[in-house]
Amino acid sequence: MAVVGISPRGKKQDGECGYLDTVVMTFKRLNFWKSVKCEFMMTLFYVLFGCGATSSVLVSQNTKDLDVALMSQYAAALNAALAFGLTAAIMLHCSLRLEGPVHLNPAVTVALLCTRRVNVVTALFHIMAQCLGALAGSGVLYGVTPARLHDHLGVTMVMGNTGRGQAFGFEFVSTFVLVFAYYSSCEPGTLRFKPLPIGLAISAGTLFSWQYTGASMNPARSLGPAVVCNEWRDHWVYWIGPILGGMLGGITYEYSHWSGPDTPGSSARRFSCPGATGMGLEHSGSKDSVEDTPTELTYTVNMADDPEV
Repeated sequence: MAVVGISPRGKKQDGECGYLDTVVMTFKRLNFWKSVKCEFMMTLFYVLFGCGATSSVLVSQNTKDLDVALMSQYAAALNAALAFGLTAAIMLHCSLRLEGPVHLNPAVTVALLCTRRVNVVTALFHIMAQCLGALAGSGVLYGVTPARLHDHLGVTMVMGNTGRGQAFGFEFVSTFVLVFAYYSSCEPGTLRFKPLPIGLAISAGTLFSWQYTGASMNPARSLGPAVVCNEWRDHWVYWIGPILGGMLGGITYEYSHWSGPDTPGSSARRFSCPGATGMGLEHSGSKDSVEDTPTELTYTVNMADDPEV
């Protein structure tokens, strides 16, 4: 295990390598590239299964019968909630056998970056893999579905009389709860990572905001269908809303639900999220007193049993 210390002024300490050297070491790690591959593959199936389960229901909303239209809308919301929630839980569970729980979502990755649970390089490559996986999943869905369904392949759009600010609010709140659940599943006090709460959070958020925004909560999930169907109306809502909601959800959990050593009945411990691949930053929590705060940042790179590329 290689530990890299960086002083507040950015000077290297004796016997320690610099930040650039640590980034190079990260690129040489085989597990880093495995995690990037998992992000691509799992996001591909997440978009393929989720969008595929909802595209056929959306067409039936063109009927003139109000009762049938309402039933079709409820069926679409339920289909989307089950498809996206179950697929996310399955993909997260399967990824544990490969490299650790994937993020599946740029909003989750940005939140982990803001709370220093992944580094900039890891976050950048994970987001790129997620976006490429979403594009690939949407492309596969386009190829396997009938031509009459190609106008609605899971494209997210602001619906009805919903305002742009209201749509932003729905995506913000839904992603806040999703990222909050992700952090709770990574809690070090638990025996293992639990993907089911994350899937349930996605299902709940979908039922909450489906009829208003299409319930994205994931910029990559919206990007793939938008590119394939060339539909960009109000696309900014599905980037700004989830990312800001995810950032606030991660920061809120970090500063309100973690029990530090100053909490009665708790013991000092360090957090290391199972999904924080590459150069994960370990710290002693946000509730530590100022006196206990170290004067330098310590980055830990787990190099054990990890062959170089």
